[in-house]
Amino acid sequence: MDQSTSNPPPTPTVGLTNKTKRESEADRQRKNKLSAAIEGYLYLAPTLIALTIFVFIPVVQSFQLSLTRSSFGRSIDVGFDNYVRLFNDDRYHDVIWTTLKFTMGTVPIGIALAVVLAIALSYPLKHLSWFYRLLIFVPIVISTAVTGVLFKWIYHPTVGYLNHLLGFFGIDGPTWLTQGDWPLVSIIIAVVWRQIGFNTIIALAGIQNIDGTLYEAAKVDGANLWHRIRHITLPLLSPTLFFLLIINVIGSLQVFGEIDILTNGSISTRTMLYSIYFEAFRSQNNGGASAQAFILFLLIVGLSFMQFVVVGKKVHYQ
Repeated sequence: MDQSTSNPPPTPTVGLTNKTKRESEADRQRKNKLSAAIEGYLYLAPTLIALTIFVFIPVVQSFQLSLTRSSFGRSIDVGFDNYVRLFNDDRYHDVIWTTLKFTMGTVPIGIALAVVLAIALSYPLKHLSWFYRLLIFVPIVISTAVTGVLFKWIYHPTVGYLNHLLGFFGIDGPTWLTQGDWPLVSIIIAVVWRQIGFNTIIALAGIQNIDGTLYEAAKVDGANLWHRIRHITLPLLSPTLFFLLIINVIGSLQVFGEIDILTNGSISTRTMLYSIYFEAFRSQNNGGASAQAFILFLLIVGLSFMQFVVVGKKVHYQ
């Protein structure tokens, strides 16, 4: 018998061993990734559970409520009728316009003042900056209610400090909280004052994060203070300004306390957030209030997205 035909060829044990090792290593890597993912979700679980219970579920229920209308203690499904009614309501158009005017009044002024104060604390007043920081930061620790009461006293037409001060210059001060467009201006001033501490501290932190060697090089080249601020501070402060822009726009759209205390939500100062409160708790129309809440949500998302698209491209990161 031929010896070559009687004995089978040897099996390629080395190749199978290497293949098995590669497969086992791949399985081990997959298990490690799965374990890491499970561990990460376990760490996130408390936050996700809290968000689900207190945010996501209420949002879904609020949207369902916006598709109903209360009648004699019962909720009637009306579809998108609440949204259609709001978009055809001229009074709600005025509320939206008032909200936008209020936001355009508080955000640019608040950020501009914060930047000026932060620059002053970084340059001319840097030796006593700790004292001035304390004075500027005080308004942020005062509650909204206290701010409203304080400014209601300041704006009083007869005993208020503001009209008393204007009287020294021969100016007859207006009735701040009831006359013409002054109520909205009065609320803008109060809100800017309350937010100035937070904005200034954030802007000051952004300025102090700028590399000091850039200023030294600019001084060597003969740049004065204004040139250093214009060509170094403001461009490199753009990420901080972008952050303040987003935060202040969202915050201005959610102002309630000053409006309620100073003007009790009069028509000339009724913003979208106050209109939600008025519709829900005074008119007892929960469906209409929920619809307004979702319109405000869409406005906040739309403005934030627009800022990221338009302003975000101009942000200069170091």
